[in-house]
Amino acid sequence: MQRRFLKYAAILLVMFGGCGADFHAKKWANSTMKDGQSITVVKNFIELGFSENRGMIFGILNGHMPRQSRKILIGFRIIILLGLMGFIWINRNKRFLFLLPFLLFWAGAIGNLIDPFLYGYVVDFIHIHAGSILNWPFYFNLADAYVTIGMVLFLLCSAFGNMEEYSLHKRKIA
Repeated sequence: MQRRFLKYAAILLVMFGGCGADFHAKKWANSTMKDGQSITVVKNFIELGFSENRGMIFGILNGHMPRQSRKILIGFRIIILLGLMGFIWINRNKRFLFLLPFLLFWAGAIGNLIDPFLYGYVVDFIHIHAGSILNWPFYFNLADAYVTIGMVLFLLCSAFGNMEEYSLHKRKIA
């Protein structure tokens, strides 16, 4: 019983803690850096700035999407969010490690769904580069990072482990 409680507490922490961290970070970036200032977090690696993203993840198609396409994108995000909620609910008895990528997808989807209603755009504020070797061309946010980390975890679990082994109730093969 205690183990189940801890698991559900961890699920809620990832989902709502992730959304809360993303929401407050974007709110801070929108109020602090909208005037064009940037903050160096780690010299030659991470900077915080501001970008109004009216496109997709990582600023792809930013400023190049017609208004109708943005509405379709919001609808698509809602469908993904509802599908993820259903998937997480159906698989809630599986191990936390199995659910983690999908919880991160959910936190990222909800995080980037809220912004268009609050601001009319998604707030992006993180920029990564490695000196002059790598200069990531887009700003992104915590929600984008959640989706990316979730995808990496999903691919690792799929590539290096049988996803069925993350199930609490293994199927018996007759």
